[in-house]
Amino acid sequence: MRLKNKTLTGVVQPLSYVDKMLRLQGFSRSAGDTTPTYDVVMYDSASSSTYFLRIPTNFANTTTGKGELTVKLGHPYLEAKFYMNSASEEVFFIPKAVREAAEHKLAEIADYLSSPSAPS
Repeated sequence: MRLKNKTLTGVVQPLSYVDKMLRLQGFSRSAGDTTPTYDVVMYDSASSSTYFLRIPTNFANTTTGKGELTVKLGHPYLEAKFYMNSASEEVFFIPKAVREAAEHKLAEIADYLSSPSAPS
């Protein structure tokens, strides 16, 4: 489920700053040769379900004055974690409380990454 967060989507910051900030917020960085995607696991105790809040990034065509790579944050999304032990394809409903918690976390991250005190 794609989440709407106009403040966070499109933010361009140095990769090291984004990486540090998101890790401090509990996110982990995906491994691989492509641009990083950051994930945090969200657990809903009411339904005993687990969800992933993901923030994709793309390398921006700019570098900082120090020659550091910059990334542009993409549209965050929320998805249910499930195991492929079923032959049937299921549609998963994400509870409102989980969506609101994800949106709150994204708003907090947007405040950090969009602030004038963030490195340029």
